Amino acid sequence: MELLTAHDQWKTRPTDQRFQTLAALKASVEGRRRRAREVAINLTDLRFTAPNETAITIGVRSQEAIPSNWAFGQLASHLKAPAGYLRSLPAPLARQCLQHGIGHAPAREATRLLLETDDGGEETTLRAATSLTYGRIWDSEVVEMVEQIVQYTDGRFFNPKEWSGTPSGLYASDRDVFLFLIDGGSLVDGGGERDQLFRGFFTWNSEVGSATFGLTTFLFRQVCGNHIIWGAEDVKTVKIRHTGQAPSRFAQEVRPALLSYVNASAKQTEETIKQAKVLLLPDTREERIAWLTERGFTKAEAQGGIAAAEREEGDGRTLWQVVNGLTAYAREYAYLDARVDLERRAGKLMHLVG
Repeated sequence: MELLTAHDQWKTRPTDQRFQTLAALKASVEGRRRRAREVAINLTDLRFTAPNETAITIGVRSQEAIPSNWAFGQLASHLKAPAGYLRSLPAPLARQCLQHGIGHAPAREATRLLLETDDGGEETTLRAATSLTYGRIWDSEVVEMVEQIVQYTDGRFFNPKEWSGTPSGLYASDRDVFLFLIDGGSLVDGGGERDQLFRGFFTWNSEVGSATFGLTTFLFRQVCGNHIIWGAEDVKTVKIRHTGQAPSRFAQEVRPALLSYVNASAKQTEETIKQAKVLLLPDTREERIAWLTERGFTKAEAQGGIAAAEREEGDGRTLWQVVNGLTAYAREYAYLDARVDLERRAGKLMHLVG
């Protein structure tokens, strides 16, 4: 589920893929874009060499390139070869298999290569081998979009800290980028201390074709140090596949949509909360349980949610109390995906007044 993505990123990213500041992340992804160049070439014009038992290089016209693990898999796929098996072979034997594939490739089948040469000009890495119709959204464009949002809001959006107090939520590897930001200043105020919501979003991309571009926006109550999001509402996700129209869609749709989101008035959401606070549900507890089960909740969820509302909200008579009760009950779940699923369904009840 999308809302667990930020937690999964925090949990799995190695140290060398973590960035504390947006400036450091930007310098990294802009640097590799500056060193990159794209080459369209027929598969039959490629040549493979094995300088030793463990390395394979690829001849691209007059230049030799070392393929990244990801690019090697893409090339193997183009040649209908099992990449996992080839990686288990000695390099000279794997080279023969790849060269055999080149010899049997259609004469006009081409690929677009993404090459990156280090600043000293001594080593070139093949980072991607995509189709000619691949629409590349650069990782640096995504980071720049987020930077513009931060600047536009005078720094109100920032990447949240982890348990240690270190800023986190910004990641980049040789094949992707992920950014998680929250708004610490623009509240949605529903009239009480427990009724405040913040804005947040995360966005991701792969300029080498390992993932689509994506953007998820949401309102939330709290983010823990392990980047678990609590009390999320109004969750919206847009994804763009890297087809030929991807770059133009990113510029024409995504940038304006994110700007509109961070710039949107909170009044409508605040009014929805106020309406939910006065919308009375059926009189008896049993009737309220039946009301929830009619809307897709299990009897256990309904009973647990109403009990939590009575315990934490003082009663379970209004829609707002029951939504908060279901959210509180979800926190008792041992599995994150089940918790997020219940929170999402509880949030949808707000559509009855929104």
